[in-house]
Amino acid sequence: MRAAETHDPPMSLDGFLAFLEERPKGERWELDDGVPLKNPQPTRRHDWIQVNILEALRQHRRRHGSPWRPSGPSQVPVPDAARTVAPDVIVAIDDGRHDLCITPAPLVVFEVLSPSERPKRRASKLAAYAAVSSIGSVVLVRQDRQSVTVYRRNPDGGLAPIVCTAFVELPEIGVTLAFETIYDDMPLA
Repeated sequence: MRAAETHDPPMSLDGFLAFLEERPKGERWELDDGVPLKNPQPTRRHDWIQVNILEALRQHRRRHGSPWRPSGPSQVPVPDAARTVAPDVIVAIDDGRHDLCITPAPLVVFEVLSPSERPKRRASKLAAYAAVSSIGSVVLVRQDRQSVTVYRRNPDGGLAPIVCTAFVELPEIGVTLAFETIYDDMPLA
């Protein structure tokens, strides 16, 4: 990731949203401690996994009339911080506000992990997701092999890891995703 520029004082969420409006479509940014950071372009493998997840969730929603709606990257504001995170897939209650670029109360978020992702960055994002009380599960999906870890909200409010083997259980939204669905038609390393 690369900072757009240094801001003194740090950029606010409203300032960041205005900044995003001026950026070319397709760029992916997050706000980290008041500084906009540009995410690298995802690989095709990353995109294929993301599309597989979105399509499976959309099919479930259509079949069951679920009140939630899955979407691609959107900004999730972190409470009490000059920060946002932009998960690859977000599941949130469909509130009818379709013109926003933020999702303030997601139920489940998915991150398709980049091979270059560092443990420190992953820990920082998990801490940000833990601060968003509406998130019940954070799903981390590897793109180099079939490996999924779900960080599920526990009674004390933190996120505890669960390594999945063949299925991803998401009780918050009543969905079970099979690995064969997530990794459908995927050339793995």
